[in-house]
Amino acid sequence: MDNITDIPNATNLELWANWYRHVHGYAAPIVCIFGVVANILNIVVLTRKNMISPTNVILTGLAVSDGLTMAVYFIYAILSHHIYVNRPTPLTHAQFVMFYAIFSVIAHSISIWLTVALALFRYIFIRCPRRGGKLCSIDRAKLTVVIVSFVTTVVCIPNAVSYQIVDQGNGSSWYVDVKKTTATEIILTRFNFWIQAMLVKLIPCFLLTILSILLVKTMKDAEKRRKKLLSKPMKGSDDPRRPSKTNRTTRMLLAVVILFLVTEIPQGILNLISGIEEDFFDNVYTPLGDLMDILALINNGINFILYCTMSKQFRDTFIKLFLKDLVMDNNRGTYHCTQVTRDTEL
Repeated sequence: MDNITDIPNATNLELWANWYRHVHGYAAPIVCIFGVVANILNIVVLTRKNMISPTNVILTGLAVSDGLTMAVYFIYAILSHHIYVNRPTPLTHAQFVMFYAIFSVIAHSISIWLTVALALFRYIFIRCPRRGGKLCSIDRAKLTVVIVSFVTTVVCIPNAVSYQIVDQGNGSSWYVDVKKTTATEIILTRFNFWIQAMLVKLIPCFLLTILSILLVKTMKDAEKRRKKLLSKPMKGSDDPRRPSKTNRTTRMLLAVVILFLVTEIPQGILNLISGIEEDFFDNVYTPLGDLMDILALINNGINFILYCTMSKQFRDTFIKLFLKDLVMDNNRGTYHCTQVTRDTEL
Protein backbone atom coordinates (compact mmCIF):
# COMPACT_ATOMS: atom_id res chain seq x y z
CA MET A 1 0.00 0.00 0.00
CA ASP A 2 1.44 3.35 -1.00
CA ASN A 3 1.71 6.07 1.59
CA ILE A 4 -1.04 8.50 0.73
CA THR A 5 0.88 11.36 2.33
CA ASP A 6 3.15 11.26 -0.72
CA ILE A 7 0.22 12.08 -3.03
CA PRO A 8 0.00 15.87 -3.53
CA ASN A 9 -3.75 15.89 -4.24
CA ALA A 10 -4.77 13.77 -1.25
CA THR A 11 -7.65 15.31 0.72
CA ASN A 12 -7.61 15.77 4.49
CA LEU A 13 -10.11 12.91 4.78
CA GLU A 14 -7.81 10.61 2.81
CA LEU A 15 -4.82 11.64 4.93
CA TRP A 16 -6.79 10.91 8.10
CA ALA A 17 -7.99 7.57 6.69
CA ASN A 18 -4.39 6.57 5.94
CA TRP A 19 -3.33 7.44 9.51
CA TYR A 20 -6.24 5.63 11.10
CA ARG A 21 -5.72 2.55 8.92
CA HIS A 22 -2.60 1.69 10.93
CA VAL A 23 -4.50 2.12 14.21
CA HIS A 24 -7.40 0.08 12.87
CA GLY A 25 -5.11 -2.80 11.98
CA TYR A 26 -4.47 -3.38 15.69
CA ALA A 27 -7.74 -2.17 17.22
CA ALA A 28 -10.07 -4.24 15.02
CA PRO A 29 -8.56 -7.70 15.81
CA ILE A 30 -8.63 -6.93 19.55
CA VAL A 31 -12.28 -5.87 19.39
CA CYS A 32 -13.10 -8.94 17.28
CA ILE A 33 -11.50 -11.36 19.75
CA PHE A 34 -13.44 -9.82 22.61
CA GLY A 35 -16.64 -9.77 20.55
CA VAL A 36 -16.41 -13.40 19.43
CA VAL A 37 -15.80 -14.60 22.99
CA ALA A 38 -18.55 -12.34 24.34
CA ASN A 39 -21.09 -13.58 21.81
CA ILE A 40 -20.18 -17.22 22.52
CA LEU A 41 -20.83 -16.51 26.20
CA ASN A 42 -24.14 -14.86 25.23
CA ILE A 43 -25.19 -17.98 23.32
CA VAL A 44 -24.20 -20.32 26.16
CA VAL A 45 -26.06 -18.30 28.80
CA LEU A 46 -29.15 -17.49 26.75
CA THR A 47 -29.71 -21.12 25.79
CA ARG A 48 -29.85 -22.42 29.38
CA LYS A 49 -33.22 -23.89 30.39
CA ASN A 50 -33.95 -21.15 32.90
CA MET A 51 -33.23 -18.48 30.25
CA ILE A 52 -35.44 -19.81 27.44
CA SER A 53 -37.93 -17.16 26.32
CA PRO A 54 -39.07 -15.55 23.04
CA THR A 55 -36.87 -12.53 23.70
CA ASN A 56 -33.82 -14.67 24.43
CA VAL A 57 -34.39 -16.78 21.31
CA ILE A 58 -34.05 -13.63 19.21
CA LEU A 59 -31.09 -12.44 21.30
CA THR A 60 -29.42 -15.81 20.64
CA GLY A 61 -29.91 -15.35 16.90
CA LEU A 62 -28.47 -11.86 17.26
CA ALA A 63 -25.43 -13.25 19.10
CA VAL A 64 -24.85 -15.84 16.34
CA SER A 65 -24.96 -13.28 13.52
CA ASP A 66 -22.82 -10.78 15.45
CA GLY A 67 -20.29 -13.46 16.38
CA LEU A 68 -19.99 -14.70 12.79
CA THR A 69 -19.56 -11.12 11.55
CA MET A 70 -16.70 -10.50 13.96
CA ALA A 71 -15.04 -13.88 13.34
CA VAL A 72 -14.89 -13.25 9.59
CA TYR A 73 -13.74 -9.66 10.11
CA PHE A 74 -10.90 -10.85 12.36
CA ILE A 75 -9.48 -12.95 9.50
CA TYR A 76 -10.02 -10.07 7.06
CA ALA A 77 -8.24 -7.60 9.35
CA ILE A 78 -5.22 -9.86 9.88
CA LEU A 79 -4.85 -10.54 6.16
CA SER A 80 -5.48 -7.00 4.89
CA HIS A 81 -3.74 -4.99 7.61
CA HIS A 82 -0.79 -7.23 8.47
CA ILE A 83 -0.01 -10.09 6.06
CA TYR A 84 -0.69 -8.45 2.67
CA VAL A 85 0.61 -4.95 3.33
CA ASN A 86 3.02 -3.46 0.75
CA ARG A 87 3.11 -6.76 -1.10
CA PRO A 88 1.18 -8.40 -3.97
CA THR A 89 -2.13 -9.97 -2.98
CA PRO A 90 -2.70 -13.45 -4.44
CA LEU A 91 -5.93 -14.60 -6.03
CA THR A 92 -6.88 -16.62 -2.95
CA HIS A 93 -6.79 -13.49 -0.81
CA ALA A 94 -8.95 -11.58 -3.30
CA GLN A 95 -11.43 -14.47 -3.27
CA PHE A 96 -11.61 -14.34 0.52
CA VAL A 97 -12.09 -10.56 0.45
CA MET A 98 -15.00 -11.04 -1.94
CA PHE A 99 -16.47 -13.70 0.36
CA TYR A 100 -16.04 -11.35 3.31
CA ALA A 101 -17.69 -8.45 1.43
CA ILE A 102 -20.73 -10.61 0.69
CA PHE A 103 -21.00 -12.64 3.91
CA SER A 104 -20.40 -9.77 6.35
CA VAL A 105 -23.17 -7.67 4.79
CA ILE A 106 -25.62 -10.58 5.02
CA ALA A 107 -24.72 -11.43 8.64
CA HIS A 108 -24.77 -7.80 9.77
CA SER A 109 -28.06 -7.15 7.99
CA ILE A 110 -29.58 -10.14 9.76
CA SER A 111 -28.46 -8.59 13.05
CA ILE A 112 -30.16 -5.32 12.17
CA TRP A 113 -33.52 -6.90 11.27
CA LEU A 114 -33.37 -9.22 14.29
CA THR A 115 -33.03 -6.10 16.41
CA VAL A 116 -36.18 -4.74 14.76
CA ALA A 117 -37.96 -8.03 15.47
CA LEU A 118 -36.72 -7.88 19.07
CA ALA A 119 -38.14 -4.38 19.58
CA LEU A 120 -41.44 -5.41 17.95
CA PHE A 121 -41.77 -8.53 20.13
CA ARG A 122 -41.04 -6.50 23.23
CA TYR A 123 -43.56 -3.81 22.34
CA ILE A 124 -46.32 -6.37 21.69
CA PHE A 125 -45.49 -8.16 24.94
CA ILE A 126 -45.74 -5.09 27.18
CA ARG A 127 -48.53 -3.43 25.18
CA CYS A 128 -50.74 -6.56 25.27
CA PRO A 129 -49.62 -8.43 28.41
CA ARG A 130 -52.51 -10.91 28.32
CA ARG A 131 -52.14 -11.88 24.66
CA GLY A 132 -48.41 -11.19 24.42
CA GLY A 133 -47.48 -14.70 25.52
CA LYS A 134 -49.43 -16.22 22.62
CA LEU A 135 -48.58 -13.60 20.01
CA CYS A 136 -44.88 -13.67 20.89
CA SER A 137 -44.36 -17.34 21.66
CA ILE A 138 -41.05 -19.20 21.57
CA ASP A 139 -42.04 -21.02 18.36
CA ARG A 140 -42.89 -17.73 16.67
CA ALA A 141 -39.60 -16.25 17.82
CA LYS A 142 -37.72 -19.18 16.25
CA LEU A 143 -39.76 -18.80 13.05
CA THR A 144 -38.96 -15.07 13.04
CA VAL A 145 -35.22 -15.77 13.21
CA VAL A 146 -35.48 -18.18 10.27
CA ILE A 147 -37.62 -15.83 8.15
CA VAL A 148 -35.39 -12.82 8.85
CA SER A 149 -32.28 -14.82 7.93
CA PHE A 150 -33.78 -16.08 4.66
CA VAL A 151 -35.36 -12.82 3.47
CA THR A 152 -32.29 -10.77 4.36
CA THR A 153 -30.07 -13.15 2.41
CA VAL A 154 -32.32 -12.78 -0.65
CA VAL A 155 -32.36 -8.98 -0.33
CA CYS A 156 -28.54 -8.95 -0.25
CA ILE A 157 -28.20 -10.80 -3.58
CA PRO A 158 -27.64 -7.54 -5.56
CA ASN A 159 -24.72 -6.82 -3.26
CA ALA A 160 -23.29 -10.28 -3.89
CA VAL A 161 -23.29 -9.86 -7.68
CA SER A 162 -21.96 -6.29 -7.70
CA TYR A 163 -18.33 -7.24 -6.98
CA GLN A 164 -15.61 -8.58 -9.25
CA ILE A 165 -12.02 -9.75 -8.85
CA VAL A 166 -9.60 -7.65 -10.92
CA ASP A 167 -6.09 -8.52 -12.06
CA GLN A 168 -3.72 -5.61 -11.58
CA GLY A 169 -2.03 -6.56 -14.83
CA ASN A 170 0.84 -8.84 -13.93
CA GLY A 171 -1.14 -11.94 -12.89
CA SER A 172 0.42 -11.98 -9.41
CA SER A 173 -1.69 -9.38 -7.61
CA TRP A 174 -5.49 -9.21 -7.44
CA TYR A 175 -8.08 -7.01 -5.77
CA VAL A 176 -11.86 -6.74 -5.40
CA ASP A 177 -13.69 -3.86 -7.02
CA VAL A 178 -17.27 -2.81 -7.66
CA LYS A 179 -18.52 -3.59 -11.17
CA LYS A 180 -18.87 -0.36 -13.14
CA THR A 181 -17.61 -1.12 -16.64
CA THR A 182 -20.92 -1.22 -18.54
CA ALA A 183 -24.05 0.89 -18.16
CA THR A 184 -25.89 -2.14 -16.74
CA GLU A 185 -23.22 -2.68 -14.10
CA ILE A 186 -23.34 0.99 -13.10
CA ILE A 187 -27.13 0.80 -12.71
CA LEU A 188 -26.80 -2.42 -10.68
CA THR A 189 -24.20 -0.83 -8.43
CA ARG A 190 -26.37 2.21 -7.74
CA PHE A 191 -29.38 -0.06 -7.20
CA ASN A 192 -27.33 -2.01 -4.67
CA PHE A 193 -26.40 1.19 -2.80
CA TRP A 194 -30.08 2.11 -2.64
CA ILE A 195 -31.02 -1.33 -1.31
CA GLN A 196 -28.25 -1.19 1.29
CA ALA A 197 -29.25 2.32 2.29
CA MET A 198 -33.02 1.84 2.45
CA LEU A 199 -33.82 -1.82 3.18
CA VAL A 200 -30.75 -2.66 5.25
CA LYS A 201 -30.06 0.65 7.02
CA LEU A 202 -32.56 3.52 6.98
CA ILE A 203 -35.90 1.64 7.00
CA PRO A 204 -34.94 -0.63 9.93
CA CYS A 205 -33.48 2.41 11.73
CA PHE A 206 -36.75 4.29 11.17
CA LEU A 207 -38.75 1.34 12.50
CA LEU A 208 -36.42 1.04 15.49
CA THR A 209 -36.84 4.74 16.26
CA ILE A 210 -40.65 4.46 16.18
CA LEU A 211 -40.64 1.27 18.26
CA SER A 212 -38.24 2.85 20.77
CA ILE A 213 -40.58 5.80 21.25
CA LEU A 214 -43.53 3.44 21.67
CA LEU A 215 -41.56 1.29 24.12
CA VAL A 216 -40.65 4.31 26.25
CA LYS A 217 -44.27 5.49 26.28
CA THR A 218 -45.61 2.05 27.14
CA MET A 219 -42.96 1.63 29.81
CA LYS A 220 -43.97 4.91 31.44
CA ASP A 221 -47.62 3.85 31.36
CA ALA A 222 -46.68 0.54 32.99
CA GLU A 223 -44.77 2.41 35.69
CA LYS A 224 -47.84 4.56 36.41
CA ARG A 225 -49.98 1.44 36.72
CA ARG A 226 -47.42 -0.09 39.08
CA LYS A 227 -47.48 2.97 41.33
CA LYS A 228 -51.28 2.83 41.42
CA LEU A 229 -51.12 -0.83 42.44
CA LEU A 230 -48.65 0.00 45.20
CA SER A 231 -50.96 2.71 46.51
CA LYS A 232 -53.89 0.27 46.79
CA PRO A 233 -54.36 -2.86 48.91
CA MET A 234 -52.92 -5.84 47.03
CA LYS A 235 -55.26 -8.49 45.73
CA GLY A 236 -54.36 -12.12 45.31
CA SER A 237 -53.42 -11.85 41.64
CA ASP A 238 -51.72 -8.45 41.82
CA ASP A 239 -47.94 -8.35 41.70
CA PRO A 240 -46.58 -4.81 41.47
CA ARG A 241 -43.07 -6.19 41.11
CA ARG A 242 -43.78 -7.69 37.69
CA PRO A 243 -44.11 -4.36 35.82
CA SER A 244 -40.86 -3.24 37.45
CA LYS A 245 -39.07 -6.36 36.18
CA THR A 246 -40.65 -5.85 32.76
CA ASN A 247 -39.39 -2.27 32.68
CA ARG A 248 -35.86 -3.36 33.58
CA THR A 249 -35.83 -5.83 30.69
CA THR A 250 -37.28 -3.21 28.36
CA ARG A 251 -34.62 -0.69 29.38
CA MET A 252 -31.90 -3.22 28.57
CA LEU A 253 -33.39 -3.90 25.14
CA LEU A 254 -33.75 -0.16 24.52
CA ALA A 255 -30.03 0.22 25.20
CA VAL A 256 -29.34 -2.46 22.56
CA VAL A 257 -31.62 -0.68 20.09
CA ILE A 258 -30.16 2.78 20.70
CA LEU A 259 -26.60 1.53 20.15
CA PHE A 260 -27.72 0.07 16.83
CA LEU A 261 -29.25 3.37 15.81
CA VAL A 262 -26.10 5.34 16.68
CA THR A 263 -23.92 3.12 14.47
CA GLU A 264 -26.31 2.30 11.62
CA ILE A 265 -27.96 5.66 10.78
CA PRO A 266 -24.69 7.35 9.64
CA GLN A 267 -23.86 4.33 7.48
CA GLY A 268 -27.32 4.38 5.95
CA ILE A 269 -27.01 8.05 5.06
CA LEU A 270 -23.57 7.49 3.48
CA ASN A 271 -24.95 4.54 1.49
CA LEU A 272 -27.85 6.65 0.27
CA ILE A 273 -25.60 9.48 -0.91
CA SER A 274 -23.30 6.94 -2.60
CA GLY A 275 -26.25 5.84 -4.69
CA ILE A 276 -26.89 9.45 -5.78
CA GLU A 277 -23.45 11.04 -6.14
CA GLU A 278 -21.14 9.19 -8.52
CA ASP A 279 -17.81 10.03 -6.85
CA PHE A 280 -19.02 10.04 -3.25
CA PHE A 281 -18.21 6.35 -2.68
CA ASP A 282 -14.53 6.70 -3.62
CA ASN A 283 -13.99 10.16 -2.09
CA VAL A 284 -15.93 9.88 1.18
CA TYR A 285 -17.44 6.43 1.83
CA THR A 286 -14.22 4.46 1.27
CA PRO A 287 -11.97 6.67 3.46
CA LEU A 288 -14.53 6.36 6.28
CA GLY A 289 -14.84 2.59 5.82
CA ASP A 290 -12.51 1.56 8.65
CA LEU A 291 -14.12 4.00 11.08
CA MET A 292 -17.61 2.68 10.30
CA ASP A 293 -16.30 -0.86 10.65
CA ILE A 294 -14.84 -0.35 14.13
CA LEU A 295 -18.04 1.32 15.35
CA ALA A 296 -20.10 -1.61 14.04
CA LEU A 297 -17.69 -4.11 15.61
CA ILE A 298 -17.89 -2.41 19.01
CA ASN A 299 -21.68 -2.46 18.75
CA ASN A 300 -21.61 -6.16 17.84
CA GLY A 301 -19.52 -7.05 20.88
CA ILE A 302 -20.92 -4.80 23.58
CA ASN A 303 -24.21 -6.62 24.20
CA PHE A 304 -22.57 -8.99 26.68
CA ILE A 305 -21.63 -6.03 28.88
CA LEU A 306 -25.16 -4.66 28.62
CA TYR A 307 -26.69 -7.99 29.60
CA CYS A 308 -24.36 -8.40 32.59
CA THR A 309 -24.93 -4.88 33.91
CA MET A 310 -28.68 -4.59 33.23
CA SER A 311 -30.07 -8.13 33.63
CA LYS A 312 -29.87 -9.83 37.03
CA GLN A 313 -31.08 -13.14 35.59
CA PHE A 314 -28.39 -13.14 32.90
CA ARG A 315 -25.74 -12.13 35.43
CA ASP A 316 -26.77 -14.81 37.93
CA THR A 317 -26.87 -17.51 35.24
CA PHE A 318 -23.46 -16.47 33.94
CA ILE A 319 -21.97 -16.60 37.46
CA LYS A 320 -23.55 -20.00 38.10
CA LEU A 321 -22.10 -21.40 34.85
CA PHE A 322 -18.60 -19.93 34.85
CA LEU A 323 -17.85 -18.64 38.36
CA LYS A 324 -19.63 -21.26 40.45
CA ASP A 325 -16.56 -22.50 42.32
CA LEU A 326 -15.35 -19.00 43.12
CA VAL A 327 -18.78 -17.95 44.40
CA MET A 328 -19.09 -21.11 46.50
CA ASP A 329 -15.68 -20.45 48.08
CA ASN A 330 -16.69 -16.89 48.88
CA ASN A 331 -20.00 -18.06 50.32
CA ARG A 332 -18.20 -20.57 52.55
CA GLY A 333 -15.90 -17.83 53.76
CA THR A 334 -18.83 -15.52 54.46
CA TYR A 335 -20.71 -18.27 56.26
CA HIS A 336 -17.66 -19.12 58.38
CA CYS A 337 -17.13 -15.47 59.33
CA THR A 338 -20.79 -15.14 60.24
CA GLN A 339 -20.64 -18.20 62.49
CA VAL A 340 -17.54 -16.87 64.30
CA THR A 341 -19.19 -13.49 64.80
CA ARG A 342 -22.37 -15.07 66.16
CA ASP A 343 -20.40 -17.26 68.58
CA THR A 344 -18.46 -14.26 69.76
CA GLU A 345 -21.57 -12.16 70.24
CA LEU A 346 -23.37 -14.94 72.09
